[in-house]
Amino acid sequence: MVDRSPSIVVVGAGVAGLAAAKKLKEYGFNDVTVLEAAENVGGRVATATLGNACVDTGAQYIHGTSEKNPVYCLLKGLLNQLPEMGEEAFYNNKGHKVNANFARRAYEHGESFIYHRGSGNSGKSLGEHYAVKTQGVIERLQEDEKARMQSVFALVGKDMLIDIGASDLHRISLDSWQYYIDMGDSVNITGFMYQLVDLLKEDFPKDRLLLKREVRTIKWDGSFPSPQNEASPEGKVRQYPVCIVCEDGEEILADHVIVTVSLGCLKAQASDLFIPSLPTEKIEVINKLCFGNIAKIFLAYEEAFWENDVGSISFIYEDDTPASISTNKMQWLKSMQSFSVLRPKERFGNVLIGWCPGEIADLVETMTDNELSAAVTDHLKMFFGPSANIPQPKSILCTKWRSNKFIKGSYTFLPVGVDGQVMDTLAQPLEGSQFPDAHLQVMFAGEATMKTLYGTVQGALLSGHREADRLAAHYKDAVASTSASMDKHV
Repeated sequence: MVDRSPSIVVVGAGVAGLAAAKKLKEYGFNDVTVLEAAENVGGRVATATLGNACVDTGAQYIHGTSEKNPVYCLLKGLLNQLPEMGEEAFYNNKGHKVNANFARRAYEHGESFIYHRGSGNSGKSLGEHYAVKTQGVIERLQEDEKARMQSVFALVGKDMLIDIGASDLHRISLDSWQYYIDMGDSVNITGFMYQLVDLLKEDFPKDRLLLKREVRTIKWDGSFPSPQNEASPEGKVRQYPVCIVCEDGEEILADHVIVTVSLGCLKAQASDLFIPSLPTEKIEVINKLCFGNIAKIFLAYEEAFWENDVGSISFIYEDDTPASISTNKMQWLKSMQSFSVLRPKERFGNVLIGWCPGEIADLVETMTDNELSAAVTDHLKMFFGPSANIPQPKSILCTKWRSNKFIKGSYTFLPVGVDGQVMDTLAQPLEGSQFPDAHLQVMFAGEATMKTLYGTVQGALLSGHREADRLAAHYKDAVASTSASMDKHV
């Protein structure tokens, strides 16, 4: 590998940024700096302490347990430490336990409709499709089975809102997964995901990973002289096409910048972040794509009121139907129907995670711990029944991704009428005009730039690799072009 002299700055030390920086170093680029606005690296892969245990406040699933998934390849050595997931328990709003075998079969039937892989339907919604498909099943049932089946079908749709971070199934494109790469089954590695961040940063120089460096402006297509009067190969003061200005006024010059901030941040800041402004087509994509939100509410108890073998708890409203699956802030607890049990008990204690999607996640972020504790306790009592002894939790922790000024949500989803190909436009680098060689000045990575894997950790990681590969290919071609030119003059 030839020596690498370009100055490269990576904005954001989430998985995409760390993966890009690590890959660039492997290629032999020596002048790579990572700027992170927060006090910690990892972005949406994050951890917090609850009692004596570390819990994942961000991503906790490997979406695809196959060798095609680089996240799985990095973390598969941990899988033998994972406990059994436990049994599924279902309760209805009358305070009765629902037969798990029936609920599971009905749930799997609903899943077969909701995970739709099609194309040419970007003008149709997932909600419309799901309502039609499930209604066809319900109409063929006996009267006494219809209500039971449709309430479980509704549960599937509500859980999909959690998976996506959305508020209304009718706002989600039916073609959401037409370009998706299936990497296999998902696995919950709760408590272990942050080890991915440790692996990505372990060989990167600590003095080039700069924390609390919030970026105010990215100036590009310019000609910024080196403040150290550094000489170019022609003997002149070296000029850089990019200048990154931090909030404290610090300026960092670069030949290339890889922007890995979340879509949420781009929505909030893109119009002011770049000078010159981003091209119109890129701004349009940022505005078209949706950035959802998920809240996890961790509830720690002195004693478990659920059975020892339970790994998940689902609440079924008997009057729910799959025809109109959306959230309602006035009845926000109706959208808190899924709970996970942190296992094993020996590691985490007695902890439940309550999951909230979209605008309900936005709402619970604004509530106090006491408000949440009281409301969720009453909610649990309604489903477990009057005979259950359910205390208030001894401690509570609610994630706040929408409120996080450096993230502003969870991950991307496709609204009705938007084709995933627009993510390719978001991923396109910006080319300058001031320099003879003005390629790849501003580059973009992050899950929102991956139409095949958006919303996943491996999507973020592979987007970082993509941009590192792009730079490596560019300099390989540049070296080859220079060599060919020299050969002609010999």
